[in-house]
Amino acid sequence: MAHDPYYDLISLPPEPPFDPTRTALLTIDLQYLDAHPSGWMGRLARNQGRPDHLQERFEFIQEILPNVRRLQEGCRAGGVEVIHIRVAYLTRNGRDGRRALAADLANVTPIEPRDDDFLEEVAPVGDEIVVDKTSAGTFNSTAIDQILRNMNIDRLWVTGIVTEGCVEMTARDAADRGFLVTLVSDGCASSTHVAHEDALQRMGDGGLIKVRTVDELLAQLVAVPA
Repeated sequence: MAHDPYYDLISLPPEPPFDPTRTALLTIDLQYLDAHPSGWMGRLARNQGRPDHLQERFEFIQEILPNVRRLQEGCRAGGVEVIHIRVAYLTRNGRDGRRALAADLANVTPIEPRDDDFLEEVAPVGDEIVVDKTSAGTFNSTAIDQILRNMNIDRLWVTGIVTEGCVEMTARDAADRGFLVTLVSDGCASSTHVAHEDALQRMGDGGLIKVRTVDELLAQLVAVPA
C-alpha cells in the first residue's frame, strides 16, 4: 500500500462538529449511461462483441445501490441536502464533453435519452438538486461550488462511480476548495474492486479526505440532538 511519509510528521486540525444543515450528500453518475448494462457503456461493450467485459463493474454497482439508498434516506430524514450529479451533454453526440467520451465514441454507440436518467433505486426525490456535468470532475464544468456556498454547505459526503475517476476528481477538487470531504467507502464503486480499494487507500492517506462507511455516517446523524 502506498503511503506518503510526510503525513507522519504532521497532524491535521480537529474536524469541526458535524452539522447536518451545513452538509450535502453527493451521488455521482449513478445513471443509465454508465451504471446499467442497458446504458451507453454496456451497449459499447456489446457492440464490440464483449458483452461481459464490464460485468464486474455492473455487479459492483448493484452491490452499493442499497447502501447509497439507505444513506440518502437517512440524509433526507436528518436534514442533510441530497444532491444528484450526472453526465448530461448539450449535444446528441456528446461532442461538448470530455475527450474520454468524445464524439467519435458517441457516433460508434449513439447516446440515447434514457442514458441521462438516474437509476431508479437512487433517483432524486421532490425538488432535490440535479447538477449536469460534461467533465469527469463535478467542479470543472458546473456551478456546484457557488450552489454549495449559496446554501452555506461546507461538508460533503461523496458516493457514486467510479471511485478512482469522477468520484476522486470531485472529492479532491472539493477538498482543495476547503470543503470537508468524506468518501463513503461502501457507497462508491469502480469497474474492478482492486481499483476501488486502491483509490480508497490513496485518497484516505493522510486524512485530508476522510473515508467512512454508511453505518458510520448514519450514526453521526442519529447522534445529532433533536
